[in-house]
Amino acid sequence: MQIQMFAAFFIACDDGIGRVDRSTLPLQTLMELFIFGLKEPEKICGSREDPDDVCEWKGVRCNADGEVEVFEWNDKDEDGTGTVAFEFLPYTIKTVWMFMNALSGTIQLADLPGKMEGVYLSVNQLTGSLDLDTLPTAVRALGLSNNKFTGEVSLENLPKCLEYLSLSENQLSGTICLTSLPPALEDLVLDNNNFQGSLDFTRLPKSICQITLHENRFSGTVDLGNLPESMTFVNFRNNALNGTVRVPHGLRAILEGNDDLTVERIEE
Repeated sequence: MQIQMFAAFFIACDDGIGRVDRSTLPLQTLMELFIFGLKEPEKICGSREDPDDVCEWKGVRCNADGEVEVFEWNDKDEDGTGTVAFEFLPYTIKTVWMFMNALSGTIQLADLPGKMEGVYLSVNQLTGSLDLDTLPTAVRALGLSNNKFTGEVSLENLPKCLEYLSLSENQLSGTICLTSLPPALEDLVLDNNNFQGSLDFTRLPKSICQITLHENRFSGTVDLGNLPESMTFVNFRNNALNGTVRVPHGLRAILEGNDDLTVERIEE
């Protein structure tokens, strides 16, 4: 079968030296290679031996030109095992929904197609590190919460159009920089990790609405006096913040669990 030949070729070229440009392979072939890493791909494509046309697959949406733009494979729980090989996603795809499964292994964000706008892989068992500097420039939303990612992450070179970033409930560590976030960012969700260090809220994007950093190890003082007008909610519960923080009127701020922090709420 042709698909088996392509699969064998890619395995043989796993070091990347002989990696074929995805634009040289048919969309059908690429999507077959992608889903064959998942449990029971025949439930997606109809038959492993003779797959249906990709635009007829369950969870696939194509545009008027027959190009794959969306792939959805969610809520399989423990039956949703498999691995995620972004290098097999066709260059036309814009959104991947694969949350609440049991996906394992590592992911390479650098392999995402250039048109990718949304990646939702929360609540899986994915491991390894995350190189956010390699995200395609078109990405607007990245949801990777509730996995087992480790290591440090950089927030300084994210796509300028990124609006949503969720990395909560992993095992990420190190310090984070909040002074070079994308101008379009609205939601930053980093709670329940092992982040540490101080927090600088003086140069947040004007679009930001909420930041959740609870259940980490952040320390030092915090200044909430110059937050963007768009900010409505912050959660810094259970860290090691200290000093005195003045909470502006209208801001919902959860700050409990910082034993050395004094909170003053400004009334109108």
